This record gives sequence, structure tokens and C-alpha cells, in this order.
Amino acid sequence: MCAQWRCERAHESAIRKLTHHCERCSNDCLRRSEWAPIRDWNRPSRLYGKRISVRRKIVVIGAGATSSSLLMHIARVPGLDCVDLVAPGTAGLGTAFGVTDPALLCNTSVDVTSLKAQGPSDFLDYLAARGHSVGPDDFVPRSLVGQYCRERLSQALRQLQARGVEVRRIAGHATGVTPAPDGHGYRVALRDGNTVTGTDIALCLGADQLVLPLAFRPFDGHPRLIDSPYPTERLRRLPEDARVLVLGSKLSAIDTALILCRVPGRRITLVSPSAVLPAVRTRLRRMPVTRLSEADWNSLDPRDPALDTRIARLLLKAVHGCAAPGAAPRAHVTGPAEELLRLETRLARDRTIPWQDVIAELIDGLNTHLCHWDPEQRDALLLRCKRLISRYISAIPLSNAQRLLSFLDSGQLTVASWPPEEIRPTADGWQVRLPDGGEERFSHVVAATGFRAPRLSVTDGGLRIGSGDGPAPDIGNDLRLRLAPSGPPERIWALGACAGSRYPIVNYLRASAQHAATVAAQLSPPVTAGSGRTSS
Repeated sequence: MCAQWRCERAHESAIRKLTHHCERCSNDCLRRSEWAPIRDWNRPSRLYGKRISVRRKIVVIGAGATSSSLLMHIARVPGLDCVDLVAPGTAGLGTAFGVTDPALLCNTSVDVTSLKAQGPSDFLDYLAARGHSVGPDDFVPRSLVGQYCRERLSQALRQLQARGVEVRRIAGHATGVTPAPDGHGYRVALRDGNTVTGTDIALCLGADQLVLPLAFRPFDGHPRLIDSPYPTERLRRLPEDARVLVLGSKLSAIDTALILCRVPGRRITLVSPSAVLPAVRTRLRRMPVTRLSEADWNSLDPRDPALDTRIARLLLKAVHGCAAPGAAPRAHVTGPAEELLRLETRLARDRTIPWQDVIAELIDGLNTHLCHWDPEQRDALLLRCKRLISRYISAIPLSNAQRLLSFLDSGQLTVASWPPEEIRPTADGWQVRLPDGGEERFSHVVAATGFRAPRLSVTDGGLRIGSGDGPAPDIGNDLRLRLAPSGPPERIWALGACAGSRYPIVNYLRASAQHAATVAAQLSPPVTAGSGRTSS
């Protein structure tokens, strides 16, 4: 067997060397490899413009919206032999879009809630074809997005199968990726002890891991502690007179309040250290005119001591460019939660929130330009600007804000900033000691503090998913991973929430669609002058 077949990594340069070597040894090494028994081992494939006998097998880890977008983009990529979709649960949904309650709306408009980042909104076309009378500015139930992702995923898989590509759905949890012992491709380890092999690996894991506050971790599994608002059936089953403490004040907590407050007898308290609710908007969409030029973005230097001031001026310039003549828009980030919600609801109702027409451009600009910065400088900036930027990026639809106000006005909903000093379970719920020495009693606690993507770490030369105490892998601007700082880029890509260490805004379907297009372009054979050579 060729020594080079055993030791070379399966990135582009290795594939070139492997191809040359195998042609000289009459494919004996291929016949003995782990790929031989899979299917039609000697059927030639066309890879990078050269006819070779290596099976091209893509393993997609995760089956939510990001993987749906990736499969849509690679459905017409030539030279593929096999696609494995590895994930537990229902394909095409994930936590964000797996809800069925029609009251839970997307907080992004139809225009940017698309599995294709470029051109007209594919999601808008999908809804129009099914008789939904919506426009690009509208917010629709998240269940419709889940349905859209599932149908587009199924369509992409059918297209692959029609081209003769073998497609397999593997219901399992991936726990790691390691280079194959023979140097060709990778092995994906599953929680049940099995493995899946592939030449190209796409990590499409969403932000599905619960974030349970430290003070409540000793009570994990308690029958009166609901560790997540999803699935929402658990919330709807709570007693009609329940007094519920909701941990958090961001989007998951808003969902929780909207569901629980449907029953008038319940009393709900949202609590977080900041007690800051998201801002209110009437749309989030791409605009025909950009307000920040390439020169504006390129003028930002992470070493500039006046960087924050420069960014603030650029944002104000962009917002003023969207405002009506004579208007003087300003951001509101301080004040009681109810007061801010009331003010911003009125401004949204009056259509005097020009900042909303900068948000899509801001997200694209941050992802396009900050990915080139030093990670420490990028993280430091985002931490400083988090409170100002995050509540506008994660703003809620006007209709949801109006419902929250009605619950606040009725006294059914309260927003508090006190962190629980001490909490202990009782026979009928929870007793919470407040910072001022007072006490509150609740029948149930709901953890609505959000989700995160599983941690990626490098251990023993391989990638660990969701565990391991090794360093995080480096993710390049092309989304490819390096398993060592000075090592070559692997044929492993991180998309969507998995790419959060490189791209600042990833919990956004448009960002996932952009990542999918980037990866699909790298999986496509490049146009060559007949040499069949590839470039890294």
C-alpha cells in the first residue's frame, strides 16, 4: 500500500499527491481502504477537473436551518458521491424554528429570513407560492420558517439523489472529528460508539445547548424548574394560577412571557441583572442604499484609542441618513424596562425609528470586516458595545411589544433587575431571598437565559464537539478549521453558530446562508486550464 496514502492529510494538496500516487500503483491502495465496501468503489469521480477514483463524501453534522441552507447550495455541486446528514431529532428544524406556536414570531423580516443570502428572498417566494399574503417587511411565525427549512432540505436531498449521489440520514450525536488513520479523510465519532467517515466535514450545529444559571445548576432536574421554554407545551401545562419566575429578559424570556400570560390568572416576573428588554422595530431587511461605505469600514483600526467614538459617529451618520428630514433620532438604552418599552413602542408605531434600516447593513459589515481583526481586539470591542448594539440587533416586532405592554399594564407581568441572593426549593415551589432582605415565593422557575453552540476544542490532534478542555480550533475567514495553530487548513468547515469565534453575529439566518454559499463555493471544482490542479 502506498505510504503516502497512509500519511497525507485530505486537504487539497494531499488529494493532488494522492491522485498521482494511486494512478501509478493501479489503485491497490483504494481497493484496501475503508471506502471500498461502501458503494461502487471503482466508479471514477470528477474532482477538481481531474478524473480520479476517490469517493467524494461530505458529512454534514447538524440538521437545522444552517444545514438546510448548505444542502441547498451544494445540491448542484458536481463530483459528489455521498452526503451523510448526522443529527438526532427532526431534520430541518432546530431549537429556533422547531416551535409550533403561531404566536411566536421571527424577529427578522421575511426578506432576510432566507436560506439563500443573495438575490430576492427565497423565503418570500416560498410563502407566495403557498398562498401566504406577506411582504418582505413582515414578521411571520417561526413555525413557517421551520416548515420552509424542512421542505427546502427535502428538496435538496431529492436533487442529490436524482443525480446519483448517495444520501444517508444518520440519527446520532457527533462527539468528535479526527483525521483517518490512513491519512485520507476524517472519522466522525458518534455518542453510541459508531463512526462515520468522510472526505469533507461541515459543522452546522446550531445554538441548541442550554445555558442554565450557575445558582440553579444544583437543582437541574427539579420538577418545578423548567430548564428551557422549548418545547412550549411544558409552559402551557403550568397551573392557571402559577406564579412563575423567568430567568432572563431577552428573546427566550419574551417568548416565555407571551405564552404564559395568555392565562389571566398567572403572574410572571422576568428577572435579569440588567432588566433590559430588546428594542422594538417594524422591519429588518436589506435596503437598496447602503449608508456605510467600504472606506468607512476600512477606516476602523482596532488599535485606535478613539475607536469607540469613531464607530459611534459612523453609526449616527448612517442612522441620520435613514431619518426623515429634520428628525433627530437618538438611541435609548437607559431607564426602567417598562418605560423604555412604552417609548419605543410608540416610536415604532409612529414609524420614527430610522435605526432599524441600518441593522441589516451593520450585521453584514461587522461580519465582513471584523473577521479580519485579532480575536482579542474584536471580542473587546463587541463586549464594550454589547449593551448598545445587542438590543437593537435582537429587537422584537411591534406586535409583540404591544402584547407585552398590555400584560405589564394589567399587572400580570413584571420586569425586575434584582439577582436572587439565595434560592431554595420548598414543598410547593421556590423561596427567593432578595438583595434588600425581602423574600418572594414562586411556584415554578423557567430558565430563559438563552442557548449557545457546543464548544469546539482540539484534543490529541482531533476535534471534540461539546466536551474537552483543549484549546479552541482556529477558524479561518473561509470557515475552515486548523487543528494546530501552524497546521494546514483542514477540510472541516464551521458554519452558523459554530463560527462564532470568527464572525461576531451568527445567530441570524442570513449569516448562516452566507456561510453556506462560502463553503459550497469551496466544494465546487474550480475552473482550470486543463491541468486539473487545485489551490488551497
